[in-house]
Amino acid sequence: MLLQGVRKVREMGYSECYLIAEEHLPLGPCHKIHLEESIPNQARQLGAKYIGLMGWDNRRFPIKSPVLSKEMYLWKHLSAKKGPRFHLHPAYWDLQTLEECCNLALEDVTANGSAWHFEKACGDFRAPLPVQDCYQICGGAMSLHPPSSFVPRLISRWFYLKLMALIPHLPHSLRKGYFELMRFDQVFCDGPYPMIFSGALAKGKINPSLARMKKLIHPVAYSEVISAFES
Repeated sequence: MLLQGVRKVREMGYSECYLIAEEHLPLGPCHKIHLEESIPNQARQLGAKYIGLMGWDNRRFPIKSPVLSKEMYLWKHLSAKKGPRFHLHPAYWDLQTLEECCNLALEDVTANGSAWHFEKACGDFRAPLPVQDCYQICGGAMSLHPPSSFVPRLISRWFYLKLMALIPHLPHSLRKGYFELMRFDQVFCDGPYPMIFSGALAKGKINPSLARMKKLIHPVAYSEVISAFES
């Protein structure tokens, strides 16, 4: 269905889009100017094909690629061989690239067609895609209320990335419990499109992480999400 939609809007003359899955509802006021002007304009300037809106400045993404200047909003250029390129978190896409990703993901007829399969197929640095033209925003730099200092969040990132690095060394029986104990998925991105890493919804229900992160979420957005699914 996504591929059909992409082809249809391309036929209508569009060349770019934001792709946002239903579980990634906005959990706070969006930065209208950045979403409508700054990101598209800078994307065209850079020739970007994909820009992830889940900021790299949180505890889930190690810095393995260069970061642009403050004038370029500290975007990360995903040029390293391993990076979160072509994820299905909310993102700004070049429509031709999105169509190419859909076609690539559908090549394996035995695959389950899940978001995980899409990201695995398209995230490979060797894939026949414009992998050098991918970027990821810095959430804090494009937030409605940028932090006065990035030091606390960078220290938090360093700490959690060290803890995450222990996972491969743990027995398989302990990995899931350790992951949940450390709450690696409970990440709030306060960028131009506020969201949590694992999404507000999970398997058609309210994501338990949403309640655990209530203090970080705009109260109106939180109550609207809860009331919509309780009714």
